[in-house]
Amino acid sequence: MPRMCAVCGKTYSRTIKRSHSMRASIKRLLPNLQYAVFDGQRLKACTRCIKAKAKSK
Repeated sequence: MPRMCAVCGKTYSRTIKRSHSMRASIKRLLPNLQYAVFDGQRLKACTRCIKAKAKSK
């Protein structure tokens, strides 16, 4: 299963990590995924979607 939010589809993003000598390497920034219950189903959702659902109640 990919590291992807089941609600909004957010996946990883890439950025450049620089060392002290300024060498560049690719760094993956992963979303903060948690298990949550949406409409009776247990899904992996990002915390932004979980907070938005809690606010809408």
